[in-house]
Amino acid sequence: MDLVIQNVVRDVKALGARGRSGAWELILDRHMGDTLFQGSCVLRLLKALGQAMEWESSLAVLRCLWQRNLKMDVYLASASITICRKMSAWSQAVHILREMADSRVERNTITYNAAVSACEKG
Repeated sequence: MDLVIQNVVRDVKALGARGRSGAWELILDRHMGDTLFQGSCVLRLLKALGQAMEWESSLAVLRCLWQRNLKMDVYLASASITICRKMSAWSQAVHILREMADSRVERNTITYNAAVSACEKG
């Protein structure tokens, strides 16, 4: 799976955060298909994108996955808010926090701290 994630990161970096419509889906389908929705694969992908400093790409990949009905949980939401913090995108962090409440996803200290930090940086 690590090689698959490396290949996704390579293609995401080549595409850039403002890739054309549908490009994210093609990259994710080509490399990962249904595997993407299993276990901690998404978190590992986000971590790899973060290490590559691809914050905008990370958020774009998450949006793509949520459009494909990836179930939000406290770990994905917290990771997303942390990405927003790194991008100084406080409004997106607040939006994700609201989405968590609307979806009845538990929030924890890490989630709230990341959201507060995102708002401070924004």
